[in-house]
Amino acid sequence: MRVQNIQNPGVTFNPRSNRNTAAPSFKRNWSEHASWGANYVKQTGKTNFKLFSFPDAKAVFVEIADKAAVKLANVKDRLVGILGLTGAAAATAGYSVSPVDDKSKIYPMENKGDGVFEAKGIKATPDDKYRYIVVTKDNDVNLVKDPYAKKQENIHGWSSIYDTENYKWKNTDWLEGKDPRRIVRKPNEPLRGLERLVIDEVNIPTLTKEGTFEAAKARIDKIAKKGTATAIELMPVENAFSKQWGYDGVDKFAVNENLGQAEQLKELIDYSHGKGLNVIIDMVPNHMGPDGDYLSQTGPYIKGSGEFGNLLNYEGDNNRYVRDWMSNAALWWAKEFKVDGIRFDLTNKVGSDYLLRQIAVEVNEHAPEVFLIAEDHEHKRHSITSYYAPPYITHDEQLEFVDGNVENNRKGLRTSPWSIGFDSEWDSQYKESVEKSVLEPNTFALNDLDNYIKTSHYRVKYGYSHDEIGNEDGTRFIPKYIARHFNLFIDVAGNSDAEKGQRAAHAAQNLAELIVSNEFAKMTSSELAKKEKSFGINRFISKQDLINVMETAVAKQKLMLGTVMTTPGPKMFFQGDDEADLSYFKFFRELSDDVDKREANPSLRDEIVRQKGYDTLESVARPDSVVGSVKTGGLYKTLREENIKFNSDLKKLLDESEVLAKGEMIGTYKDNVHMVHTHHLKLGNEELLVIKNFGYGFHSDNYSYYGFPQYGNWKEIFNSDAKEYGGSGYSNDDRTDINYKNQNLSLAPNSFIILKKV
Repeated sequence: MRVQNIQNPGVTFNPRSNRNTAAPSFKRNWSEHASWGANYVKQTGKTNFKLFSFPDAKAVFVEIADKAAVKLANVKDRLVGILGLTGAAAATAGYSVSPVDDKSKIYPMENKGDGVFEAKGIKATPDDKYRYIVVTKDNDVNLVKDPYAKKQENIHGWSSIYDTENYKWKNTDWLEGKDPRRIVRKPNEPLRGLERLVIDEVNIPTLTKEGTFEAAKARIDKIAKKGTATAIELMPVENAFSKQWGYDGVDKFAVNENLGQAEQLKELIDYSHGKGLNVIIDMVPNHMGPDGDYLSQTGPYIKGSGEFGNLLNYEGDNNRYVRDWMSNAALWWAKEFKVDGIRFDLTNKVGSDYLLRQIAVEVNEHAPEVFLIAEDHEHKRHSITSYYAPPYITHDEQLEFVDGNVENNRKGLRTSPWSIGFDSEWDSQYKESVEKSVLEPNTFALNDLDNYIKTSHYRVKYGYSHDEIGNEDGTRFIPKYIARHFNLFIDVAGNSDAEKGQRAAHAAQNLAELIVSNEFAKMTSSELAKKEKSFGINRFISKQDLINVMETAVAKQKLMLGTVMTTPGPKMFFQGDDEADLSYFKFFRELSDDVDKREANPSLRDEIVRQKGYDTLESVARPDSVVGSVKTGGLYKTLREENIKFNSDLKKLLDESEVLAKGEMIGTYKDNVHMVHTHHLKLGNEELLVIKNFGYGFHSDNYSYYGFPQYGNWKEIFNSDAKEYGGSGYSNDDRTDINYKNQNLSLAPNSFIILKKV
């Protein structure tokens, strides 16, 4: 990564005290970060509350209920005594609010100015319920949960006071930096840098049948045993109504309790550390979920609605504490849950590069070991992973830099931070070039791959993530290739292209599941034809054609994963892809009124099924999406084991050859005639050639290319087509005479080999 030493014209450090001397001069030291929300003080047995609400709110109260009162109504008619004064009298009037019964107590919060309200020394203990009562300037009374709630059982209900001592961490060597398997953003021996990241992206609801933190530990055992990853990345566990993907979170500090308690998430993270796995957690800073979002009633947190939910007010009026709120959420996950890294969803849609810069500044100051990954999708925007600050600029001054320029932007004087300071980003352009080269090899795809493979060193490389699977039709790579190979789109019925596309995808999924079933090998042609017709396919596909396409699809998936794994820098695959899992990963979520809406209007379900090919209710779509739900047998009973061995052996090679982790890309070669691409890596005295055949031609002791290095002899150290991986066995492993003049390589279609200079 090249750090850009750029001064931003027009950008000044503008101390907040000079902008508004009447406002409280809060600093962003750690005690300030930790002061927000409800904070229980064990020594006193009391709780302090701090809320950012409307700067012009007339009054704010905190209501406390005993933890036993879980069914306490969340409605206004529980309250009496709200004085609805207006005009001049309202400016000086005292407000009082009382509950209608003795099940709760209400305390006024002191207005500290700038929209900050505090109440200290309140008699309340962990698991007690609380909510805020906000009297707006128009005398509206809003009953709201805490935007800083650390425990929120019901997205529409009361918040709960959180106990920070709910778990005792066991793997202290990991936390203290004594375990060499840990990966950090600022490597210090014996810790290691991000080039060692091999990420298994996982979704807790579909990682096991139970879909809980507790059950996930069994899957962590399997991931560790396979040895194919150095890290897991948890799709968001921010609180939402149901078990789901996680990108509809509305309580940014609270764990989704449909998956388990906060202490169970801590235990899972601790358990993963004990197995040598780094833990990355997803955050969603770009929007609020559409269900359970009360921020617009709480304060000026929202700036409008967007594609996925409400957008956040990071640079509008009264934005300072909104930015602090999201920055504090990142710090909360980093420090409270001891994660090793944070991945931020769709940073290009956050609407504020200054918010991203602030997050990087704060995490670097308060949790410097935690690395940050962006999903930015702006390959040319190198600022996301560059960081520049003059050495004399302190932490506070960097935040003043952010504050001052956000204020300039608010006034219409547009500025940019130029550099943001994340450590890595998802490389979607690399992903697209690899996918195209594997699915539809052609000159343009190979040119793109050649371009992006050279520039992806510090970015996270991947072939498929949850998006490529679930945002389309819920099917993985192998069914997608089957649908494309047979062009099933023209063989299925449908009233629209979208409907036909979904039906083709699900027909391919049914074919894939049939091919790996125990019954497939015994089926007669008539039985197979009948089965294919039941899948909606309007023509017959022979058994041999199905076997051929399956073998090609499996080989192509290994080629895709192999290309990713042999490109230096961080790498990622989606859960189960390292074992050729065929289970769906459907988009699923269930909002709190979804079932009632479907019952009242069945056409809603029908429309969703037309769009996605299935119902997206959690109870319907999640069970099909559990890893390993498709069992393999018959002709493919060893499919899982072969692919695990392939990926674990490749990972061992990665561990043994640092050149695959952080080597220099000293050359590439494109063979557009045969659809072969080669990249040449070097680190110290070690050199490797990775030769990838995206074409369909077999090369039997006869493949050579002009760009082969002119000096030295080479030997084969890895071949994706080996029989132990389910391949045909094409190999060069008995040769010691491979060189520029005597290449004559064997190279199977849809495979790759790795040669080492000797």
